[in-house]
Formats: sequence, structure tokens, C-alpha cells
Amino acid sequence: MQKKQLNPRIVTIWRQRAIMTHLIFWLLIGGLTASILFFHWPHFLFYIAGALAALNVLQLILYVFLFPSINYRTFFYEIRHEDLLIQDGILVITQTVIPFTRVQNVETEQGPLLRKHHLTAVSVTTAAGEHEIPALEEHDALALRDQISELIKENPSNEL
Repeated sequence: MQKKQLNPRIVTIWRQRAIMTHLIFWLLIGGLTASILFFHWPHFLFYIAGALAALNVLQLILYVFLFPSINYRTFFYEIRHEDLLIQDGILVITQTVIPFTRVQNVETEQGPLLRKHHLTAVSVTTAAGEHEIPALEEHDALALRDQISELIKENPSNEL
């Protein structure tokens, strides 16, 4: 079979998610700073707020500019005759082989950001956990879900 990658628009979605998460942290850091000033808390807490802000900037740079493009390049999935192979990771790259005999459920999911970009995630659930292919075109995701379902039905070891 052929290795398939995610839709390239997932990089934009990962960046948007990182920015939204960091906005929450900036609000918390701003609240801490305002509390220090308003309630006359000890001034050494400014150093803590500054350290948190510096760490937030570093994490923002990593999760907005660096990690999404690396994760896009390293992620792929492949449907083989008896299993599904998913490779994922940024610093540590993992390959997960999911035998169709172990699959319990296949779902498609679409949150607000995915819906905005006309993408859908496919989740494959086994007894060991849930594995996700995070961004496919809607018709490709539905076709993949149906293909995995058919391969599960064809496998004779699933019969009782």
C-alpha cells in the first residue's frame, strides 16, 4: 500500500490551537502581574511572572513556528491488508501498528477549527487506547472510516 500524509492545512490548525492556548497563559500571567500590583504582594513575584512569560515565549516559538511543520513532515499513515500503520512524533518518532483484529471502533470527528478548514479527524479505538489521524479531507476521512470498517468485517478472526 501507499503511505499517505495529512492535509497540509493541519499545520495552520496546529498553529491556531497553540496561539489560543498561549493566549490563556498570557491572561493568567497578566492576572498575576495585576494582582501583585493591586494587592501589594511581594515584588519577588514579578520575577516569577517574568520567568513564566519567558517560558511562554519560548514555548510559543516552538509550538507555533517549529513543531507544526516538523510534525507534518514526520506524520504518515498506511492501510495494509491486515493492519493500520501510523507514524507520529516530533522529537521521538513512534510507529504504531494497529491490527484490524484489535479495532473496536472507528469514528470521525470534526471540531470548529477542522470544520472551518473542511477537514475531519479519524479515530481508531482499540482496547489499548485511541489512535488518531488528525486531518483529512472530509470525503477522504469518510472513505477511510468505511474502508477500515470493511476490512474489520472481512477479517475472519473477528467472528465468534
